[in-house]
Amino acid sequence: MFVLGIDGGGTKTTAVVADENGTVYMEAETGRSNPNTLSKTDFEDVINGLLNQLRKQNKEVYLQIKVCFAGMAGVGESNRHKEVAELIGRSFPNETKIFVENDAFNALFSGTLGSPGIVQISGTGAITVGMNSVGEIERVGGWGYLFDDFGSGFDLGNKALQAVFKEYDGRGKATMLTGVISSYFNVKRVPDIIDKIYGDIHPRTIIAPLSRLVVDAAIHDDAIAKEIIEGACKDMYSSISACHQKLFSVDDSIPVILSGGVFSNINLFRERLKTLAQPELPNIVFSSTRTAPVGGAIAAGLSKVKKQLSPQFIDTFNKQYKKGAK
Repeated sequence: MFVLGIDGGGTKTTAVVADENGTVYMEAETGRSNPNTLSKTDFEDVINGLLNQLRKQNKEVYLQIKVCFAGMAGVGESNRHKEVAELIGRSFPNETKIFVENDAFNALFSGTLGSPGIVQISGTGAITVGMNSVGEIERVGGWGYLFDDFGSGFDLGNKALQAVFKEYDGRGKATMLTGVISSYFNVKRVPDIIDKIYGDIHPRTIIAPLSRLVVDAAIHDDAIAKEIIEGACKDMYSSISACHQKLFSVDDSIPVILSGGVFSNINLFRERLKTLAQPELPNIVFSSTRTAPVGGAIAAGLSKVKKQLSPQFIDTFNKQYKKGAK
């Protein structure tokens, strides 16, 4: 069965056509696709452009796609599932089944493959989603970057910029973040960073990648960076705990999948989160994803139509994805 998986995020959007064995037939990638941060026209152009890339690669397989699962950032907050499904559906026959959910589902399935668990996504944005053994689903956080994206790449990057400007003004402590962020933007003076943030590209897209610089600085023992990471871990655990309370018993041993660009050094976060969880939820297990989020979208699509993954799905998909489609 040919399945189209789409992973739509705040920075980039990826699409893959694969089957239940993990064989990859087509791949495509384009820019951000959060419908809440794009105009209707721009959003439609992104989706249509992505699908056109796939169609040009292998029209015969494209026309045989039976299921599409699109995990899209922002659709949950704005309740635009139907709108996005209709947009995607225009490119396929009526019998093609189209499912649209928040992009957190891609990450959840990329770690659990449909088993009960929780995913903590910390990419451009942040959200916590869980699913229990009877299929009940709960989400916590991620209600918008302006006021509720704690622990996200944007959150860490924003706090890093705050620290840099505070040091520049003499309002804050010295931090190596000033040097590394200035180098990142190729500027000699801190005020020159402003022009790099406010331009044609959405500031959220510019700021989120700075989270990797915060992680690197924390590893190099920068006090301010370590404070930012500590605050992010506390915010993440607060969401994980709230999600767990809604779906599971205290003693349940369930996986918590850590997914997203913020976890560029997963051990830095995993060890701190384990410490925070120990007094309250000692049996949860923090782990990384088993495949890319778009692979999770394929798994979710197959799950929606009750089609089992083959035992070799993960190995096959991981070997073929981004290494040349069949």
